Amino acid sequence: MAGREDMPRARKKKENYLKKKKPFSEEFLWLLLLGLWMAGIYIASSTEGSGEHYYDLKMLIERKGAHILEFFVLACLFWKVLNYSIADFKKKLSLVLLFSLFYAISDEFHQLFVFGREGKLSDVGIDCVGIFIFLIFIFLFRKLYK
Repeated sequence: MAGREDMPRARKKKENYLKKKKPFSEEFLWLLLLGLWMAGIYIASSTEGSGEHYYDLKMLIERKGAHILEFFVLACLFWKVLNYSIADFKKKLSLVLLFSLFYAISDEFHQLFVFGREGKLSDVGIDCVGIFIFLIFIFLFRKLYK
């Protein structure tokens, strides 16, 4: 089997060029996606509410489903970012739970200062449903493919 030193000079140059060409690492891109997702949650929480507290069933399912989905994706992105620096499975699970829960609490706290919105512990609980669904998914996926 030929080693790198046996390669033609032009091929070596091309290989080195391709290695240097990557402006961003995969880890950075996941971190960027996480930051953008967190900013999206923040912006969505910053929109003024109507002050109405009456919801029909369809609107309730839609809004609470959005909370679950938002925090499912947030936990997924935290997982991907932590994947690059932490190998221990239980530690990663714990940190994803901790970071996601902290963001859910800070999101509801932020809503206390937005006109027409209110921060509710019940919404933190609903956010936790999305987080726990992701954690259960990861746990089961690991059990199946281990």
